[in-house]
Amino acid sequence: MEPNGRAPSRLAFVAIGSIAAAMLAAAVALGLRVTGNDAVVLPGGATYTEAVAGTWQRVNPLFVNANEVDADLSALVFSGLVRVSKDGKVIPDLAAEMPEVSDGGATYTFRIRANARWHDGEPVTSRDVAYTVRLLQDPDFDDAAMAEGWNGVTVETPDLSTVVIRLRQPSAPFLARSATVGILPEHLLGGKGAQALESDTFNARPVGSGPYRLESLEAGSATLVANTSYYLGRPGIDRIVLKFYPDEPQAIRAFTAGETDGIYLRGPRTPAQLDEVRGVGGKTFTAAARPMLALLYLNNSNSLFRDERVRQALSLALDRDRLVEEVFHGVGRATASPVVPGTWAYAEEFDAKAQDLSRARQLLQEAGWQPHPTTGILVREGQEFRFTIRTDNAPERVALANAVAKQLEALGIRATVASTTFSVLRRDFLQERKYEAAVVMWDQGPDPDLYFGWHSSQLGAAGLNLANFEDAVVDDLIARGRTSTDPEVRLDAYRQLQDVWQGIQPSLVLAAAGAVVVHPSWLRDAEPGVLFTSASRFTDVHRWRR
Repeated sequence: MEPNGRAPSRLAFVAIGSIAAAMLAAAVALGLRVTGNDAVVLPGGATYTEAVAGTWQRVNPLFVNANEVDADLSALVFSGLVRVSKDGKVIPDLAAEMPEVSDGGATYTFRIRANARWHDGEPVTSRDVAYTVRLLQDPDFDDAAMAEGWNGVTVETPDLSTVVIRLRQPSAPFLARSATVGILPEHLLGGKGAQALESDTFNARPVGSGPYRLESLEAGSATLVANTSYYLGRPGIDRIVLKFYPDEPQAIRAFTAGETDGIYLRGPRTPAQLDEVRGVGGKTFTAAARPMLALLYLNNSNSLFRDERVRQALSLALDRDRLVEEVFHGVGRATASPVVPGTWAYAEEFDAKAQDLSRARQLLQEAGWQPHPTTGILVREGQEFRFTIRTDNAPERVALANAVAKQLEALGIRATVASTTFSVLRRDFLQERKYEAAVVMWDQGPDPDLYFGWHSSQLGAAGLNLANFEDAVVDDLIARGRTSTDPEVRLDAYRQLQDVWQGIQPSLVLAAAGAVVVHPSWLRDAEPGVLFTSASRFTDVHRWRR
């Protein structure tokens, strides 16, 4: 159930795993000159170095979901037909303009830029796109989440610059979730299949069409040089060096010791670590937003939560700003909206995140709940308002569940926290809907489509509507936003959906998690937007400058 930016939203188990003991190593000497281009990257130009946790395995856009460092490098080396901007809007990349949409939203016609070139000087053509899609549809391709968006898709190449993609049915999220995949060079890979590509030397010596080309790749670092013939203009930073460390604490030590200009922290951080990073002078510290929403799922089929007044009251009882400060140490954003803050579809006026205990108590009284005169616990028809919050063993989620339980005590509600492994939580409680409440992280990805998490068609053990929530108005708004290719229609649907959500609160959105990006003060135009993936920090890397 691990999510990714190009597949339907899934439950995300966010944890910092151990780095493999055996770190792959390879050296690439591609030289300073880009083949087929007279421009030379001159020595002494601007260089940016960044500390990251992990190391590379396969620098190939087809395998980025297995390793975030590979995703970072692939974002610099490769390009997709389109890309996701800082606020989640889809913009042209290899495509000269946004695609022509026909057949009611089921057919997309892309035209590749005339000046798009591979790093070896060869032109990017429609044959490269068709070859990449064949790999994604190859039965031996083992990333089901990435392949899902290409199931049943047909690709036509009427000429070398035109690609016609036909979907089985209209899907507005296709552009952000699937059409952003990095394109591979058919002329170099010679029709190799997905299985052969897994161990191909190309993964250590990639040739892409992106803003940077790989100069050297070692166990401890990767050096990339600006693609001087990049179709969007030569990048303003001549070299980018990513330095690899076994884990984030070691990356932090290297950064604070001055070994790198910047650092990216993708995992949970302690206050001491954050203070250490903030204490380095001459840097810009950014707590960047992520589409990772912390949710308190409420099982709507449970008698405690069937009344929307109760769900509203629980939402009003929470101090989300305090949750972000206490649990996420300020690296995150308080929100009650199912649409990620900072994205194009988010409407702040419909984000009812403010605490209001007076109104919460009033709603609970209207729903029949009264405080017991002796214990103070809410009681209705002899039943006390008690329930269990399930979560996994990750310390951050356990802390969040306990913080929520503590805040609800002010209303006379008693919640107990029970944690287990994520696999047990998913299999025994969430999938079977055998829970009362649960704290889980949901990765919304780059598109605001809420179909998989909240549409009534996703009820049942096979679906991801874990809250057992069903509402005809919400279904209609989700369907409208999912099928329309008109941005204004989609925007209106999601604005209405956020408005309706605040009135019925199917479950409680607690916060959007964040990540830390630290750049040197001399680096300009590098402020990150929403980090839909870790690699999203390089969305506009060609615009960076000193």
